Amino acid sequence: MDISLKHEDYKQLKVLSDNSVEEIVEAELSLPEYMPEILRIVKSTAEPKINSCRIVGERVTVDGVCDLRMVYTSEDGGLYTFSQSRPFTRYWEDGAVSGAIDANARIAVSYVNCRATGTKRAEIKAGLTIKFIVSLEEKSDIISLGETKGIESKVHPIRAVSLGCRATKNFSMSDTVTLNNPSAFIVSTGAYALCGEIRKISNKIMVKGEAVVDICFVNANDKCRVERLRHSIPVSQILELEGMEERFNGGVELWVTALDVIPKGESAGAATAFDISMGIDATATMWEEKELLVISDAYAVGTAIDLKKSPCTFCTALDEIQDTFSVNGDFRVSGEGVESVCDSCGEINTIRYSAKEGELTVSGSLSVSLIIKDSSGSFSSVTKMFDYAYSHRYSGEESIFCTPALTLCGLQCTVKNGNELDVKAEINISARIFGKQIIDAVSDITESEAPLCCKRNAVTVYFPERENESLWSIARCYNTTVKAIADENELQGDTTEGLKMIFIPAV
Repeated sequence: MDISLKHEDYKQLKVLSDNSVEEIVEAELSLPEYMPEILRIVKSTAEPKINSCRIVGERVTVDGVCDLRMVYTSEDGGLYTFSQSRPFTRYWEDGAVSGAIDANARIAVSYVNCRATGTKRAEIKAGLTIKFIVSLEEKSDIISLGETKGIESKVHPIRAVSLGCRATKNFSMSDTVTLNNPSAFIVSTGAYALCGEIRKISNKIMVKGEAVVDICFVNANDKCRVERLRHSIPVSQILELEGMEERFNGGVELWVTALDVIPKGESAGAATAFDISMGIDATATMWEEKELLVISDAYAVGTAIDLKKSPCTFCTALDEIQDTFSVNGDFRVSGEGVESVCDSCGEINTIRYSAKEGELTVSGSLSVSLIIKDSSGSFSSVTKMFDYAYSHRYSGEESIFCTPALTLCGLQCTVKNGNELDVKAEINISARIFGKQIIDAVSDITESEAPLCCKRNAVTVYFPERENESLWSIARCYNTTVKAIADENELQGDTTEGLKMIFIPAV
C-alpha cells in the first residue's frame, strides 16, 4: 500500500513565566552639606529600571538600575528626599531558552528597608523579584491522507488559531514638562502605557496609544507642601516583525520598563521643569485562523497499519476584553486625624482567573501605599491591601485559557473624616479568551509488517452492546467500512440508531 500523507504545521505559543530570581540592591546614603539632618525616616522606595534583556545560548540576562530613595523629615517639619542608583545584572538559565523566539522580564519590589545610622547617613536595602517571560513556538504536524485509498480515518474538522509571530520590541520616548510651582525634591515617580489601536501594514504594525507619567514632588517654596503632576504622552510607533502578515489577527501589550525624571532649569535649588524619558516594551502576539481536518484514528481494510499519536491542544479565539473597572475601599489609620494625603502609590500584586458557566472572573490583590500628613503637621507612611474582582460574560467552550494584563491607571485617596480615607483605584484590563480542545491526534501512518488478525466472513450478524453504538467502532473492529455497514442496514446516521441487530458485510 502506497500511503501518501499531506502535512500542515500548526503552531502554538508556549510561555514560560514561572521563572523568578531574587536580587538584593543596597546603598549607603550620605547627605550632602546643603541638605538638613534626618529627624525621622517616613518612607523608603525602590524604583527598578530594565536597560536590556537578551538571550545568549541557554541563558536570559537582564541588566538594569535601581533607584533607592529615602523620604525623611527634618527639624523644620519639611519633607525631604535623597536617592542613589545601583546597577544590577541577573540571569535565568534553562535548556528550553535556546529555542525561544522572544524573552522579556518584569520586576517587582518585594521589600525596602531603610535605617538612619547618623544625622546625615542611612543604610537602604531592597529586594527585587525578577520574573523572566520566555516564549517558545511549539509545532504540531497535522496530517491528511491525500490520495491514499483503502484507509478509513476518523476526522475532526476544527477551526483553530495558529501562532503567526511573537516578538518584543523596545523603544524610547522623551518629553519636557514645565511646572506651575517649582520642585525641590522628587518623592516618587511612576508610569504606565496603554495600547489604543493597531494597524497592520505588510510586515509592520503601527501602534497608537498613550503613556502616562505620575510625579510627586515637594514644593520648593514650602517644604511641608507636596504636589502631584500627571503628564500624558501620545504613543505612535511602527514595529517591524519578522514573519508578520496582514491577514494575521492579534494584539500588542505595552509595558514601561524604565523611567527617568530629571529636574531641569534649577534656580536656587528649585526645578522649574522635568525632563522625562522612558523605555517601553511592545510585545506583539499575532495568529492566523486555520481550518484543520484532524485525524484521531485510522485503519486499513484488508491490511495492517501502524499509527503514531500525540496529544495536541487546539485553541479557538472566543472573545477579547478591553475595559476598565474600579476598586473602592476604606482606609482607616491610627493616630492623629489626617489632614491630607501627600502621595499615593499602588501595585497589582496578584492576578488569577477562573471560568464557570460562561463567566470569566479575574481577581487578585492590590497594594496601596500612602504618605499622609496629620493634624499636627507630621508625615507618616501607611500601606493596605485591597482585593479586586472583575467579571465578564463570554460564549463558547467551558475549557478555556486566558491571558489577562492589568494596569493600575488611576488612584485617588481622599479624607472622609478624621482617620478614615476613601480609596478608589481604576484598573485597565486587557485580555483574550481562548477555547481549548485536546485531541489525541494521529501524526504518522505507516504500513505494518504484522499480519492482519481479523475474521472476514461474507456477512456477520452483530448485536449492539449498547443503544446508538458508533458505526466507526464496529467497522474498525470487523475491518470493514462505515459506509458498507450503513448501506447494508439502510442507516442514515453514524450510529446503530437503536437497532437490536445489524449485518456487517465484508469489503
